[in-house]
Parts: sequence; structure tokens; C-alpha cells
Amino acid sequence: MSQRIYELVARKLSGEASAAELEELQGYLQQNGDDQYIYEILSSYWQQHPDLFQEEANDEAERFQRILDASDHPGSTPLIAIPVPPKKVIPLRRWLSYAAIIIALAGSALALYWFNKGPQKKSPDLLAANTAINEVVARPGSRSKLVLPDGTQVWLNAESRITYHNNFNTDQREVDLEGEAFFDVTHDAQRPFTVHTSGIDIKVLGTAFNVKSYASDETIETTLLRGSIEVVRKNDPAAPKVILRPHEKLVFNKEELMDKDVSTDKALSSATTPLQAGISVTMLPKNKPDSIIKETSWLYNKLNFDGDSFEELAAKMERWYDVKIVINNERLKHTRLKGSFENETVRQALEALRIITPFEYRVEGREVEVK
Repeated sequence: MSQRIYELVARKLSGEASAAELEELQGYLQQNGDDQYIYEILSSYWQQHPDLFQEEANDEAERFQRILDASDHPGSTPLIAIPVPPKKVIPLRRWLSYAAIIIALAGSALALYWFNKGPQKKSPDLLAANTAINEVVARPGSRSKLVLPDGTQVWLNAESRITYHNNFNTDQREVDLEGEAFFDVTHDAQRPFTVHTSGIDIKVLGTAFNVKSYASDETIETTLLRGSIEVVRKNDPAAPKVILRPHEKLVFNKEELMDKDVSTDKALSSATTPLQAGISVTMLPKNKPDSIIKETSWLYNKLNFDGDSFEELAAKMERWYDVKIVINNERLKHTRLKGSFENETVRQALEALRIITPFEYRVEGREVEVK
């Protein structure tokens, strides 16, 4: 492996690789079978010993900061231009220390490779090669775009993560999502595309839709713009399936788990339609562009809120601006708000909210106290 490949491997294993770097590494490994084998051994060792690099990172936490996102690297362009703090790159000496560990492990991996290259010898880790996982993360305060091996385009909202296996484009197309993402899925009737979230699974053939599934939210939402999708409760094959049509939004309440009868044959009205306990479907306005609809406005660098409580909006602002907001006002938490932010800083956004409802606030670094 070259020095560049050692660096890409280090970045990926530590969760710091951008979408462009992941694509570069994957392309290299696909063309170099021997190095693919060595990488799988390194990846397996990393998963078994995650603290190997963490100790060093903790020791130097005051002097170094992780590379932030893909916009720092040539050939990688952020989906949306937003204000972010000045980026700092880890000094070369830092990456050399990472690379030194990778190189040392690679030496052992290479020896294991030649040992197992006999006609009837295979490493147990190699047998699981197709289950190796690719991961792309959009950090708080940023958005990212990636293209999956089948050509499907995915936009990740702030503080979101998508993972998929190396065999994604062979016999199945499945991804796991934490956070929010918009999918424009390449049509393939032989291999349905499935998005797994913490509470529901979404299956499609070729379509465009948005999914919001943050761990801290009480609900999981999916909004369909084009095509059709099938939604079913996770790990419950007996649960009724819900078919969404364009401009429909499904909301799944995580706390309500009881099943009720559901019919997907009848056309859904524009009013909220309860399908089973914890699941409802709503029609979206058809005369509004995507940039205005709350569910997809983030794709156009707009934070829209329509009837959100101050507490709900604060959670969105935390991800949007990469800040921590503490509300020390119970009345304010439940105040409903309507509006949108586009190019405002967090201070400007707070000042705009004060026009709607009076409150005091204090900003100290990335900490915001509202009272």
C-alpha cells in the first residue's frame, strides 16, 4: 500500500473519511485484491480494538482537532454552502503517527495474507468480507451528498449517518440511516432499495423521498415526492404495510406500538389518516415548490418550521448551527412558532424569534442559554 492508501484507511477506520475519500479508497481496493484482503484484516482488528487510536487522541485532545468534512479535500464539494467555523487540519506529524500504527498492523496482515493464500486456507475474517460496512457522516452544522454504487443519490442533513455493506450493489440494496436524508433512488425492479431506520423499514424500486429518523426525536417521518414506497414497522413482518403515494407524508410515533387494522386500498384524504396506533399519513400541499415544503426545505439551505414548539425548534437549531441550546423557561418550551431561516447566524435567528415571543438569551461559544 502507498502512503496515500494508509492515510485513507486511517481516516475511514477512525470515522473521518469524506465521501470522496471513501470512493477513492473503494476504487483502489476493487482494483487491488491483495490490498483488499489486508484492509479487511485491518478493519476487523480495528473493530475488535477500537481504543487503539483513541488513547492517543485523548492525550492530544488539547493540541489537535479532527479534520472536519469533505470540503477540505480536492474533488469534494459540499452539497450546500453554509457558514461553518474555520477548519483546522491535523498536522502531518499527527497523521504519521496514525499511519505508523496502520503500517505496523499491515505488516502483520500481509504475513497473514501469504499464510492464508494456500488453496484451502482462508481467514475467518475474509469469509465475512462482503459484510464490511461503509459509513458516511454529516457532522452538525453541515450537509453532505454521496452517490451509492448503484447510482442512487443521497443527501445527508446535519448530524446524520448512513451505512451500507460492501455487497450493496450485488444481490441487494440496503442502507441504514440515523438522522435525516433525501434519496433519489435509481430504478431496479430486480433489486428493491430498502432504508432501515430505528423504527420502520422503507422499500422502494425507484423514487425520490425524504426520511427523518433522529434518535432524539419522538417520531420517524418519511415524505414521498415521486414514485411509491412501502413502509412497514421494523422487525415485525406481521404488521400491516403502508403504501405511500406522491406528496404524502407518513409519521411514525416511536412510543405507540400497538397494531390495528389498516387498509392501503383506499385513497388517502388530505386530512391526517390514522392507519394504526402510532402511524398516520398526511397529504402535503401540491402547489408549493420543494424549497417551501418544510420536509425538504433543508435541501435548499432553509430551516423551515411550521407549528413547531420552541423545544422542537431548538433541537433543529442545534443540528443546523452545531450549538447546544438549554431552555430554562418551561412556558417557552411549549410556545408554537412558524417561520424560516436561511442565511442567518444563530444570534440573528434568536433575535428574529424574540420578535415573535419575548425571551432572554446568552451565547457563550457554542453554548446558548435561553430564559
